[in-house]
Amino acid sequence: MTNRIVLDTTLCSGFGACVGAAPRLFRLDSDGRAVAVVDLTEDDDAHEAAASCPMGAITVIEERAA
Repeated sequence: MTNRIVLDTTLCSGFGACVGAAPRLFRLDSDGRAVAVVDLTEDDDAHEAAASCPMGAITVIEERAA
């Protein structure tokens, strides 16, 4: 199953929990805000990153192939 990562940067406060949970999927930019490295992934760590975000800035939408 493919996961679509949706990141609301207006909610991000730069805690970096997403980077800790899924370093292959997230990084912090020069302003200290989270950036998704990819939009789509099969990596289940995307769900862990979303759950770890204290601001609720990350949503993961599961997409099924048509």
